[in-house]
Amino acid sequence: MPVSTHRRPGIPVIAMVAFLGALLGSSPGWGYRFYRSFDADSRVPRSDEARRWSDAVWGPGDTLVWHVLDDPVWQPHFSGAEELLPSVEESLDTWTRVPSADVRWRVDGILAGAQVGLDGRHTVSAEETEDFGGQARGWSRSRGGGPWERIECDVVLSTDYVERLAQSNDSRLNTLLHEFGHCLGLQHAATTPTIRWDWRWTDSSIWQKDPQMSYGRDIDSSLTEDEVIGASLLRPAQGWQRSTGSISGRVRHESGAARFVSVHVLRNEGGRARPGVQVFTDEDGGFLAEGLAPGEYVVWIHPMFRHDAHPPLLSAGAVTDARDMLLTGRHRVRAGQETPAGEFTVIRDRDRR
Repeated sequence: MPVSTHRRPGIPVIAMVAFLGALLGSSPGWGYRFYRSFDADSRVPRSDEARRWSDAVWGPGDTLVWHVLDDPVWQPHFSGAEELLPSVEESLDTWTRVPSADVRWRVDGILAGAQVGLDGRHTVSAEETEDFGGQARGWSRSRGGGPWERIECDVVLSTDYVERLAQSNDSRLNTLLHEFGHCLGLQHAATTPTIRWDWRWTDSSIWQKDPQMSYGRDIDSSLTEDEVIGASLLRPAQGWQRSTGSISGRVRHESGAARFVSVHVLRNEGGRARPGVQVFTDEDGGFLAEGLAPGEYVVWIHPMFRHDAHPPLLSAGAVTDARDMLLTGRHRVRAGQETPAGEFTVIRDRDRR
């Protein structure tokens, strides 16, 4: 991760690092769904190990204020920064409307000047670049060996995406939603292991929409259950967590732990598997899917499909050749309880005879 040498006046920062979340290109974060609080933690931390915003900057019940920078790069697709305000507001409102999460943020007009890190502002700006579609540029601090805490975030959009944002299509807000998700504290989701008959997703018991936080196909500007639960675990609304449960298990292959394979936990509703949440296994092959509403669930294990979204997991030994495994056994989740799903053994392509 890039290390920032800047210091914010008036804040006793022992160490500070910048994180970037790019829609295109690699992102130097950790395994979805969260960033980790301590460098020694697992690359796929549980919610109680997740990096959160400093209460001094954005505490429970507080509202985080954003501004759009008055940048000439908005032209010619927009006459000025004012025309960006509705899109930014709609994207922020999409996260704010999650009823189970305490996500309160708003856009509060236009600011002059360029994007500068550690200036105490949370901004949306643009750059002339072909390296990415959007980036979340944020900073975290650690005091005396304590956990990392987020203290600032800026969203930077490429000129190519600004052009698309000016168009009328169902997925025009997807990059803004994705980068605001990174600022919230969410990492990349896995794409779903499904086959589409055409370029558009249709609601069924088989074809499922890719999460906004994945590098999957963009079909609209709404959040999936995956993002809703992730945001709620990071900033839970009062009483929400007590109403949910979790599923845990372990995935192995013939010669050891299946590291960083994707586990989808799908809700069983009348014999139909409905979209649920996705997690990665950890270094020992263990997984924990949290924030689940009471009910029956099935487990679907598969390797990651978009390697460019998860480079740190690849470099840490992710198993990428495991065969899909849809487990038909049903697991009952109860509020306030962890349901053990057991241990599963996947077959790797290289193990097939």
